[in-house]
Amino acid sequence: MVSVVRVSLYTALVLIATIVLQIYTPATRGYFNLGEVAIYTAAALSTPLVAGVASGVGSALADLVTGYGIFAPGTLLIKFFEGFTVSLLMSSFRRRAGNLFRLRLISVLAGVLLGALMVGLGITLFTGEVELTSVPLNIAGLSVAVVALSFTLNTWFWVVIGVIVAGSIGYVVIRAGGEALSHMVPILVGGSLMVLGYFLYEYFVSNPLQGIPPEEAFFEVPVNFGQALAGLTLSSPVISFVNRARR
Repeated sequence: MVSVVRVSLYTALVLIATIVLQIYTPATRGYFNLGEVAIYTAAALSTPLVAGVASGVGSALADLVTGYGIFAPGTLLIKFFEGFTVSLLMSSFRRRAGNLFRLRLISVLAGVLLGALMVGLGITLFTGEVELTSVPLNIAGLSVAVVALSFTLNTWFWVVIGVIVAGSIGYVVIRAGGEALSHMVPILVGGSLMVLGYFLYEYFVSNPLQGIPPEEAFFEVPVNFGQALAGLTLSSPVISFVNRARR
């Protein structure tokens, strides 16, 4: 009964946070939102399963009620795994808070594995010639593409991306103390998985279904990274307060 109440409460929290501010992204017809703030907070306050269900269902409901239903199936799975992963890592890190060396080692390994995953997927699926053309805007009766360019993605590009991801997490690990590590690194890992998940969903599913070139999924990568960072920034004070209250 308690779990049902918690799932309902956190689902409503995620739903409200996701719809309270939405900024449209023309390239993929998706949107920036503050749902990650609620997802990361729920992950710190509940079990991985509760956080995962609330994150997936709350975010998918937000897609459905605000006219972005095409993203709902992907959102359900992506946000479930994001919430579940962040909560699971937070719980694991809290249990190891007394052993900073082990905590830092696990954090660095997580960053390296995530960077390697991005390199592997990028090299396997997304190397070669890429064309980016934004959804045309009607200006004074004229259809204008704000962005129209083509370029080649080589292997080195994905290696750089992987190094940036692993290096960013490593930097946080080195600079952060034990308390900060218990939530900052899990959020960075979960947020990166969210970014990767939406990129793959948009590339293979939602963009083709909407008649948008799959390559335009690249446009939403920085938007989703910004969304994860906003979630980290706004949820951190709440999570730090909760961690201190548990002592």
